[in-house]
Amino acid sequence: MTSLVAICAALQAAFDPIASLNRRAVLQSAISSAALPLIANAGGVPEGMKTSESYSSLQQIAPEITGTLGAGTMSSRSRPSTGVVLLEEVQEAGKKSEPAVSAELVLDGGVAATATFQADAGYPLIRGMFYDVEVRSSKGADGAFLQVAALPEGKSMADVNDQYLLKSVFSTEGRFGAYGAPVDIKVMSSDKGAKRLIDVTFNALSPGQAEVPRRALVAAIQPEGSANVVMFVGGSTASQWKKIEPSMRKMASFTISRVRPTNIKRKAKNDFRFEDQGGLTEKVVDSVF
Repeated sequence: MTSLVAICAALQAAFDPIASLNRRAVLQSAISSAALPLIANAGGVPEGMKTSESYSSLQQIAPEITGTLGAGTMSSRSRPSTGVVLLEEVQEAGKKSEPAVSAELVLDGGVAATATFQADAGYPLIRGMFYDVEVRSSKGADGAFLQVAALPEGKSMADVNDQYLLKSVFSTEGRFGAYGAPVDIKVMSSDKGAKRLIDVTFNALSPGQAEVPRRALVAAIQPEGSANVVMFVGGSTASQWKKIEPSMRKMASFTISRVRPTNIKRKAKNDFRFEDQGGLTEKVVDSVF
């Protein structure tokens, strides 16, 4: 009797493809529903599923929102890598328009360092996931930020030339590399003291790949016991440089006010923002892996 019922069901399915498809859909739905608890209890992310760590820009997270934004907007760019890993939120004191800025940085070599500088009037601290430690003018396309770079193993800042220090500043992963690595980089002057001060010209690439002449002032310090240099980088378009150069030189008097030992590694996952603000993407630049 069982065999006869099975044969009849098979014949009906053969002559009623719609009913067969409906049964198949119900069966697939039941299988999928049964699998959901297994995925939920697997203790990991299913293969192919993306998490916040899979993205490095707003364009990737919400293309339907950012698709109408121009290529020159912050939202359409990947987040730049400055080598900075923060132990806590960047602190500011005094006036919002000219704050005293303090940042707790994790450095290679088991060192945590406090970098401080006094922003000039009209250069407020900029916050948000796109920025690490940065002040920007509200009136023009000029600003300043901190950059951290690893030194060659066993070498000090005195052992490397200006081009080595500038390599991370002008990389495609860096603050000036949103549309490609800057070109025609020329060191105008270099003061090789305990703090190295480098005056440099370069051309940044625009969204349309046009070359935009710019100037920058880079002040570099190697904190005691660290295998890194911490750099203050201030810059603007070449046409505005004479006007804003005094502000950049004033802010470039930044200091490392304190160093202390730490077991925390200079990795993006150890940045306080990794947990508090949805994670940071690791970059294959410098030693922030």
